Amino acid sequence: MKIGDLVIMPGEHVPEGHAQSVGIVVDDTFPMGTTSQRKKRVGIMWGESLCVDWEPIEWLKVINESR
Repeated sequence: MKIGDLVIMPGEHVPEGHAQSVGIVVDDTFPMGTTSQRKKRVGIMWGESLCVDWEPIEWLKVINESR
């Protein structure tokens, strides 16, 4: 997973009639914790969000890789 990849969260609860959220990886250097903890999260900017959410990598699925 790298900066620019488009991702979804397969386990996300999506209300009926709504589309699944799509986000873009904007940062891959989690600013807190030990080195091993920093490698387990990436910064995601979700659809209509104005902030970066640090999501666990194992919760995400890449749907379109950046070049």
